[in-house]
Amino acid sequence: MKKILILMGRYLPGYRDGGPVRTIENLTEVLGNEYDFHIACMDRDHGDVVPYPNIKPGTWQQTGMAKVWYSAPGGFTSKQILKLSEGMDLIYLCSFYDNYGYRTLLLRRRGLLKIPVVLAAMGVFSEGAMAQKSWKKLLFLYGCRMTGLFHGITWSVSSMKEAEDLKRCIGRKAEYVIAEDLPRNRIPGFSGSGAARRIVFLSRISPKKNLLGAIGILQEVKGRFTFDIYGPCEDRRYWELCRHRLEKSEICWNYHGDVPAEKVQDVLAGYDIFLFPTLGENYGHVIFEALSVGCIPVISDRTPWMEISRDHAGYELPLKNTQLFSGKIDEILSMSPEDRKEMAEAGVRIAHACVEKNKRYTGYRKIFG
Repeated sequence: MKKILILMGRYLPGYRDGGPVRTIENLTEVLGNEYDFHIACMDRDHGDVVPYPNIKPGTWQQTGMAKVWYSAPGGFTSKQILKLSEGMDLIYLCSFYDNYGYRTLLLRRRGLLKIPVVLAAMGVFSEGAMAQKSWKKLLFLYGCRMTGLFHGITWSVSSMKEAEDLKRCIGRKAEYVIAEDLPRNRIPGFSGSGAARRIVFLSRISPKKNLLGAIGILQEVKGRFTFDIYGPCEDRRYWELCRHRLEKSEICWNYHGDVPAEKVQDVLAGYDIFLFPTLGENYGHVIFEALSVGCIPVISDRTPWMEISRDHAGYELPLKNTQLFSGKIDEILSMSPEDRKEMAEAGVRIAHACVEKNKRYTGYRKIFG
């Protein structure tokens, strides 16, 4: 059984990094009987100043289907990375911006790492992601390219759209393997218990996730509704802008804070509509989770989930047309219970098909060999 070392910023029991944590958790759960996964990460969640309770830093410990090594801040030295890589067959690198990422690439470039390194794009090249702190990112990318850190690297991307984003930023000759993110195995289905006229936004509160855009959309909705917001406040200044806009509006809203990853489906099951006008997602686990419980997605067209409208399970819409968003929300709010149930169950069918397809044809087997 091949040994795969995954280097990433944060992992379980953390959850504030959202998609990347769920991507790797689902990956290890689905393929954990085929590969021996070892994950090295920080010993605390995003924004925390104290380590997770009940962990043992500096030792391998079993978490789900993987062995996990927790490191204190500053612990990912070059020496430590080399030690962690001993006996491994491949390194799957979840970032190049973080210190563990560029240090691993430097070790590889200097010939000190003798095993293959695959670098996951993780959505960092989408237009929405690149628009945030763009000059810093472009300068860092330029430095990586000029020093040859990406030379000969194989990239892991989750879709053809992400492959195009990669080539736009790194170069047309970038080598990649498409490995769609693996969703949760759990599909609760539509319970019909969602209270009427309830709309939810569940994601990190940051410009990329576009809560401000969601508020603007809802201000144009004619029907009556309540709006609940969940997610960690990643950008305090951005949240203050959103809160100020909400307080000036006539929207009936509440902010509920963080949701642990294992509770996301339970939360979404209590709502009619999942509003998510994101600026860009390489996958969008929360979209799958909304579909899996029959919470109808009304999302931007900057995600891989382009079959939602086709299969009458919700809508993916252009961000520039906020009136189209608000019109579709009014359409759902005015539906009969029977029509809403039909749309919700279409979403559940998409979720089931997605799980079966991705398990059977996952590109991760091509990456790991």
